[in-house]
Amino acid sequence: MGPEPLRKKPRQSRSRALVASIFEAAGDLLGKRSENPADIPVQKIADRAGVGIGSVYDYFANGEEIWVGFVEWINERNFAALEQQTLGEGATFTERLPSLCDAALSLYLDAPGRTRGVIIAIVRLGWIQRTVLQRDRFAHLLAQKLGAEHPHVPLARLERLGEVLCDAIIGIVLGELWRERDEAARAEVRQLLKALVEREVAAALAG
Repeated sequence: MGPEPLRKKPRQSRSRALVASIFEAAGDLLGKRSENPADIPVQKIADRAGVGIGSVYDYFANGEEIWVGFVEWINERNFAALEQQTLGEGATFTERLPSLCDAALSLYLDAPGRTRGVIIAIVRLGWIQRTVLQRDRFAHLLAQKLGAEHPHVPLARLERLGEVLCDAIIGIVLGELWRERDEAARAEVRQLLKALVEREVAAALAG
């Protein structure tokens, strides 16, 4: 198991804003060049955030902890945005899930370098996969939401479902042929993703 993000929790609004500025800076650097996160010095992140390096080390022991926290932070933020975007797609989270996965696909395909950089980081760095619940914080948040509506289903099964759906989305995003396909082919891929979501969700809930 890798390091836990945040050596101390920011409790006041000022400290939360400082940590957010560190994550923003890290994301800007990651998205700008799609660099390997391990190659970005902590000093460079501090300079980008406009804070002293000592302030960074107040909350993170090293650069690896920054990236673990960053992945969790950006996925929670993205997840909240996707939930808000799909509120009209169904009465329950379970009903909205196919639309949420489609919106997630659009987010990762259409966003500038930062969001794509997160996916590249997840794929490149095995420690992120080990630390952030075996794939991505997104998968865990999805499982928690489904678990609230289906308390009889083991959470481990729902987490596995979240990982499968995340893998499907990431696989499409990283597919080099995506940008060469015409709109009809892209629409077909989206329909296949929707069918996969519906099938996997039904199987997970049925046990």
